[in-house]
Amino acid sequence: MRDKAKLFVRFADGSRRSVVLPYAWVPAQAREIQAAVERIVEQVAAGSSLVEAAAPFTGTQKAAPAPPAGTPDLMGIWSRFGEDKVRSGRIKPTTWAKDYKQTEKRLSQVVEGSTNAKELLCTLGEKWPAGARRRQIAIQHVAAMLRWACDEDLLPPERWTPPSSLSRFVGEALSSKEVAVPISDEQILCLLEALPIDAAGQRWSYALRLIAAYGLRPVELLHLRPRPDGQLWCDYQKRSGGGVTKPRPLRALHPEWEQEWSLRDRLVAGEALPPFGGGVAEAARRYLMRQESWQLLARTGCTVYGFRHGYALRAHQSYGLSPRIAAALMGHSVNTHQSVYGTWSDQETIDAAINRGLNYRRLTD
Repeated sequence: MRDKAKLFVRFADGSRRSVVLPYAWVPAQAREIQAAVERIVEQVAAGSSLVEAAAPFTGTQKAAPAPPAGTPDLMGIWSRFGEDKVRSGRIKPTTWAKDYKQTEKRLSQVVEGSTNAKELLCTLGEKWPAGARRRQIAIQHVAAMLRWACDEDLLPPERWTPPSSLSRFVGEALSSKEVAVPISDEQILCLLEALPIDAAGQRWSYALRLIAAYGLRPVELLHLRPRPDGQLWCDYQKRSGGGVTKPRPLRALHPEWEQEWSLRDRLVAGEALPPFGGGVAEAARRYLMRQESWQLLARTGCTVYGFRHGYALRAHQSYGLSPRIAAALMGHSVNTHQSVYGTWSDQETIDAAINRGLNYRRLTD
């Protein structure tokens, strides 16, 4: 509709409704369109009308009733905070509708009775276990909102400015972080061999081969681009507290997998990937959990990221690559790489590395 994405919905009674979304109908905005549609589907399924469900994207929300006199309208401020972040380009509309919506749900449960920033953050944090990542993100979201509101003279700074350190509200987890469990080459090949040969099985077999051969994050399947010079690039940019990752060229480990599975040719030809409703990792998890060969791996702690973890293990044990090179191949920092995979330096790995070093010394003497 005038170069914008238009969503049509057919209801059970046969009626149809439509809404125009604020996204250009171009491949570059495919992910944003998909995320918006999935969010709208969730809201309609929960009982909202199509107009109400699309309101966060189309800007047609109804004004909330005024709060009692003397009580700050924290939820109204939260909405204005989101509008400012989206309008300024600091976040995408889909990020607000998806990631910040989880914080908004919990925030709405604790605003009543909170009289200052510390009370609000303390009560909000109790909605999650101490040290949980989701708790940390929510605390950061609300603290940012409070600082913005104080700067905009929407809240009195003497009561609503959050402390500079938020660690006391986040807390510390009692258990240590789970160790990444890699899927070995043999396990990958056995799993692929056991997948069904129907249309869905063939598409998922193709997707999992891409993840395993190139060490991809599941979401990166949506961001692969063959270049005219024959190189394959991943254009995905992950945003985190450490900054934004850069697009990177992909290198297959093992190269023979890339050739035997014709991965480059299939990408150039535009071979279809599976539908990824709910996100790539979640869609892969749902499909794999229906496969008996995967259920055995899942019981050992493997997840969809195990294919990527297997790439990391292969990079070190089979190819002797340094953490710096392996991190560059996988599109994250050396610190991230070592924090996730540093526990793999068992005695066998250390002995193998020493032997490679001795061989290198003999060759260069």
